[in-house]
Amino acid sequence: MALPLTRICRAIIQTTRRSTQLSSLYCTQSSEDRKKQFDKSLLEILVCPLCKEPLRYDEQKNELISDKIGVAYPIVNGIPNLVPQDARVLKESTGS
Repeated sequence: MALPLTRICRAIIQTTRRSTQLSSLYCTQSSEDRKKQFDKSLLEILVCPLCKEPLRYDEQKNELISDKIGVAYPIVNGIPNLVPQDARVLKESTGS
């Protein structure tokens, strides 16, 4: 039986996640730095690197969301970080 795409993508993220020490090197910016302006026109061309579906911009959290697989990609200094290892897995939805 084939695994659903959501479970496969989440497994990839969890197994390839960098250690906390390495991730903290990239997360040294203050919250103000992380909130620099994101160019919303990029949403027309950006897709999730794992499922190849369009992304949704969450202005409050300053992240790009892949609703299909439940993953959030951070935006740092206005630049989307679409590295799967740096993504945040969203809480499981009851519909999947």
